[in-house]
Amino acid sequence: MCVVPSHYEPFGLVAIEAMASGTPVVASDVGGLQFTVVHEETGLLAPAQNVPAFANAIDRILLNSQWRDKLGEAGRKRVETKFSWDGVATQLSELYIRIMQPSVKEPVLLAK
Repeated sequence: MCVVPSHYEPFGLVAIEAMASGTPVVASDVGGLQFTVVHEETGLLAPAQNVPAFANAIDRILLNSQWRDKLGEAGRKRVETKFSWDGVATQLSELYIRIMQPSVKEPVLLAK
């Protein structure tokens, strides 16, 4: 398990590196970590500077080896699809396609 108790984290590279190796993450619910770690899917998020919440999250993962393995696998898959070069290129391409598609608008009826 990787524990990231940051008070502020703009991106969360440490969490991404841990997830890439199949390691579940317990992180502060701040900044980029809120997007990087999916609560109860790739790890757990805890309120920043809340020691009891972090202890509880760590215990939950340590006490359930099957869930721990599932979190680790889901984290690895998330990194592959969202944060790898291929994943980022695919997301960017999909964004450009959506932006470039003409929007469907209701026809404007002119009053006579």
